[in-house]
Amino acid sequence: MTMASRKAKARAHQAEPLPQPSDYETDAPNLDILPPPPRSNTELNLSVIQRHNPSVRSILSIAPYAVVYLFSPAAQAWEKCGIEGTLFVCQLTQSSIGADRYAVTILNRRGLDNFTTELLSGDDVENTEEYVILQVGAEDGTPQIYGLWIFSEPPPSSTASTRTINAQIIQDCAIQAEMSRKLLEQELRDSNGAQQIAEDAQAEEESVPMGRQLSLRELFGQQRAQDAGWSVHNHHSSSLKSTQFTTTLDTDFFRATTRFTPAKHPQKPPPQPMNAQSGDDSDAIGQLFWKAKQGYRVS
Repeated sequence: MTMASRKAKARAHQAEPLPQPSDYETDAPNLDILPPPPRSNTELNLSVIQRHNPSVRSILSIAPYAVVYLFSPAAQAWEKCGIEGTLFVCQLTQSSIGADRYAVTILNRRGLDNFTTELLSGDDVENTEEYVILQVGAEDGTPQIYGLWIFSEPPPSSTASTRTINAQIIQDCAIQAEMSRKLLEQELRDSNGAQQIAEDAQAEEESVPMGRQLSLRELFGQQRAQDAGWSVHNHHSSSLKSTQFTTTLDTDFFRATTRFTPAKHPQKPPPQPMNAQSGDDSDAIGQLFWKAKQGYRVS
């Protein structure tokens, strides 16, 4: 070996890095950290929908492509709203009274504005050959008519029945939501009515304790019932007869004694009026008074 080759070998040996001490926790594979399990398309779609609407509970049906139209009363025609994309029929969380809730959501591919409306009544949904027509109340209370055009290919394509299936599910969900809400509202009204009746009965019982004082109306009512058989023309009742004095010697004496009856004086005839033809003013005044007196007696 020449001198040059030895020097080159020595330089190569010096250039090799020194081995580092082994760290088991770093070098060994971590078996605790596992990749997340793969999620289905339904789970992925549900997570995406819940980002836009957290009240979504589950997805009932999906249409790959749908377009939203708005009916213009002025033009009497359907106009595009600029919303088109995947359609989802979703079940929402229950209402405060426990009623079922459903909604239709279309994630817009052409912009940031998505289409979402809750299905409240079966009367607000109508299925036609071309559109699924929805009546939605605007913020100012005026109704707006939307038409959902759902893409479907002719058979034997896999999307041949997409429009028919989704349209039927939308209508069924609207009917179910209305029936559930009305049933629970009726049960709530009935329970509130029964509770109110029970509370009124309990309040009435508590307001009439034992040993209570009678009201004036009740007192007068009892006295009126007691006095119903008494009258001025029929006052010789058994109650009055029972209060007469008992017969004694003194009462017999007074009854046997001849009663003094005062003599009746004959009534004087009323003064006759003076002749009116005498021309005396005093006679005319007396005649007027006499006529007035006679009229008072007659009446």
